[in-house]
Amino acid sequence: MIEEDSTIRRMSETLASQVAAGEVVERPASVVKELVENSIDAQARAIRVEITRGGIASIKVQDDGAGMSRADLALCLERHATSKLTTYEDLFNIRQMGFRGEALPSIASVAQMSITTRRRQDIEGFRLESNGGELTEIRSAGCPPGTEIEVRELFYNTPVRRKFLKSEDTEAGHVEQQLRLHALAFPDIRFTFIRDGGTIFDTAATTDLRHRIAEFFGRDNAQKLLRIRPTTGMGIRVEGYLMPLTDARRNRRLQYIYLNSRPIEDKMLTRAVRDGYGGFPTGLQPGYFLYLEVEPALVDVNVHPAKREVRFRRPADITSAVMDAVSATLTDHARGETTSLVPAKPDTPSGGTPASVPPPDEEASPIRPALRLVVEPQQQELGIPAQPSPSSPAQGPVAPAGRPAEDSDTPAFRHLGNIHGQYALFENAEGLVLLSMRAARERIVFERIVSANKSSIPSQQLLTPAMVELDTRDVGLVKDLQPLFLQAGFRVQFFGERTLRVDSLPIFLSLDKVDDFIAELIEAFSNGETKLKRSRDPYELFAIRLAQRYVMREDMTAWLHHPGQLLHELLHCEIPYCTPRGKPTMIPLSINEIQRRFQAL
Repeated sequence: MIEEDSTIRRMSETLASQVAAGEVVERPASVVKELVENSIDAQARAIRVEITRGGIASIKVQDDGAGMSRADLALCLERHATSKLTTYEDLFNIRQMGFRGEALPSIASVAQMSITTRRRQDIEGFRLESNGGELTEIRSAGCPPGTEIEVRELFYNTPVRRKFLKSEDTEAGHVEQQLRLHALAFPDIRFTFIRDGGTIFDTAATTDLRHRIAEFFGRDNAQKLLRIRPTTGMGIRVEGYLMPLTDARRNRRLQYIYLNSRPIEDKMLTRAVRDGYGGFPTGLQPGYFLYLEVEPALVDVNVHPAKREVRFRRPADITSAVMDAVSATLTDHARGETTSLVPAKPDTPSGGTPASVPPPDEEASPIRPALRLVVEPQQQELGIPAQPSPSSPAQGPVAPAGRPAEDSDTPAFRHLGNIHGQYALFENAEGLVLLSMRAARERIVFERIVSANKSSIPSQQLLTPAMVELDTRDVGLVKDLQPLFLQAGFRVQFFGERTLRVDSLPIFLSLDKVDDFIAELIEAFSNGETKLKRSRDPYELFAIRLAQRYVMREDMTAWLHHPGQLLHELLHCEIPYCTPRGKPTMIPLSINEIQRRFQAL
């Protein structure tokens, strides 16, 4: 019996489901994940996903799996109803993708849903509809074997959550990425993805994972794959593919880890792969498709609502297995013992056309040479030389803003030397000044880009356009960035659904690998889309990132011989004393401070 003055109340079933939905359903991609996993568990051989308006308006997942009986359909929207767990011990022997029994009721509580299903042995199918958790009567329906679930108006009854969704392009990108994760885990299943009526991909079922990789990441990348030497022991099996060291990237977008066919994120395994490579240069990331089969008793997949994280019961054994497998594979490759891994005749099962993959005797293409420019950069038009002028003095007085060095109002600087190839030391009338070369360049490049805010920066055309393959999650972001690219002197345009074509660069940029630079710049923005949209001046934020990424790549060697010119250009800046991100460009140390410190000794 509940007292009248009690502050504790039982939640309604609808409210409890909506609370649970907050853990399971973050965005349309979360819905796709849960529904596709149910299709996989139902032994589907073909899964079709259709979305409109990024999945916010509607999501439809159709499969040819086992289907449900009328009795199963009546129970499937009840919380904690599942066919995959019977006893507590089953939690330690999980072999299915889903098992909690929360996904369908949670989704139904925050959307309008319809389920149509039929088992192969049944003459007719059945249909059930839900409106925010309120169910209709089950009725008969004519339908093929399998299950079709349609989710409409996601978060229509929880508008606060709907406000947190990103643009339709961004949400659609996350849906596509989620479906790709499943397609890479189950190459023997045909996956079809349709967005706003257009087919984005229709992958053929295949027995060879390399064909699936080729469909998503291109023929060139598939050709370079190094097959991991399969290792088995202690209830652990490691297999998959590595990208060569020469194809290391500055982002993690080509890193895929699967545990018992479930995509996961695990820092321990990521470190194990890097250690297997023997370490990696700072800032570079190896590419790999890592597949682990582990006895269910050795792993707990019940530690995260969305099952993205797991807990291992013998982490040292698993880490060692991964390190040894990667290391052995690279050793074999270095000795030339690996054979070509790409088959000459791809599988051709029904349901789609496999991507073209090179025959075994076709060698991997060499590293692409630096792109040449049609015209030599005229850097002085913007006052941003890519390299110091040969006539610049290596040392001596340098005056700011074009004033003569002997001007009594402007202190002169004398170059004393360089420290660790990163900093230049100057003397002036007040004491010492330590100049960070990279910080100085970041400020200089930024201010020249911003100075062209009202008129686009002159461009230099590339002899060969650079092609950048975008991550599906970044397509919407790049569309937002396109006007800023143009204003900054880049000519970029979409070439297909996910390929960005770069035809020209700002006239002051000198780059060897244009595609890598653009990919890094987009990566720098990928976690800051909301900040970009809310910024008072998106172009200034773009200029900050552009300057930062360019200077990170710039070779400072030449500036070590011309620090005076660098300081001169820095002192021409409007705000010379810090980078656009607020880090100091110069650190002064007055003679009084120097004397005080020695006296303190």
